[in-house]
Formats: sequence, structure tokens, C-alpha cells
Amino acid sequence: MFLEQRIQLLPEVRKSSAAAAFDLFFKNISVPSGAIVAGYWPICAELDDLPILRELLRRNHICALPHVVKDGKPLVFRAWDLSTPMTAGKFNIKEPASDSVVIPDIIIVPMAVFDTRGHRIGYGKGFYDMTLEQAKKERSILAVGLSYESQSYNKLPAEKGDIKMDIIVTDKKIHIFKEKTIA
Repeated sequence: MFLEQRIQLLPEVRKSSAAAAFDLFFKNISVPSGAIVAGYWPICAELDDLPILRELLRRNHICALPHVVKDGKPLVFRAWDLSTPMTAGKFNIKEPASDSVVIPDIIIVPMAVFDTRGHRIGYGKGFYDMTLEQAKKERSILAVGLSYESQSYNKLPAEKGDIKMDIIVTDKKIHIFKEKTIA
């Protein structure tokens, strides 16, 4: 239902929604100098995070995109900029062709649906949950969900292993679940 609703959004709505989320991201999230930010290559009408990543590159941040190593394993993030050659990865999603792995301080996470408690549902493989669980054990990171506000649901069932977002940025507002900063 939520994915179908998202796919039906007109291109101009998707573009204006990405612009609104861009504004909310930069008005509400302070990205420290030198922070590495991982985003995603948008598929299936996901809210486009590439404008945010392009602006972070302009501000001299290192950006990255995910690489699926294999099912049941956390994602790794490969450095990405506007000149990075891309390849089709698992599930035919574009990813950097290089093996230049970086460790992000902020991970921007795509969402199919989210709730008012910071839970999210993606595509069901658990890649982001595994990745965030591992990363949060090793260091302080900021998990930022990105979605259309229309993908909000009152209360999703939470399962063991589900990792809540610290912040969710939508095209309409920002949801803060944990006052969190990164060093």
C-alpha cells in the first residue's frame, strides 16, 4: 500500500518533496566538519537524497553509498562523489564501482514506512537494521530516516533487531526521537 502510494506520486511532487526535505535537513541537522555521510541511490520513487549528498559534497564532506556484500550481512559504504563510476549492484541498485570503503558518521536511511516512535520498515531484508546495530556498537553515529510524510503510520509492530531512527526528515517536518549529536 505505502509503496504503491509513493510510486503514484507525480514527478513534480517528488522533486518538490526532495527540495522541502533538503531544506528541513540543513535547517535541523548540523553536520560537523569532516563528518562522513552515507546516503542511498533512490529507487522505486524513494524520497531523493541525492540533492542533500550533492550539497554535502559542495561543503567538502565525504559522502558514500551502500554496497550489499551478501544476504544476512551488514552493508558497507563506498566513497561516492559526482565523478564516481557507478555499477549495478545486488537488486540492480546503482552503487560506486570502486572498493573505497569508508565508515560513516551519519547514515541517511530510506524508508517504505515509519511510525511516530522512530521505527521504520524498508524492503524486508534487514540490511539497514544489521548495519545500524553493528555501527552503534562500534561508535557514535546518527541514523537519519528520509521519507515522505505520507509514509507515516501511527504505530508499526517492532521486532527484535529493529533499530529506531534518531531523526526522521520528511517533506513536511522533522521528527526527533533522540537528541543526538556526533563528535
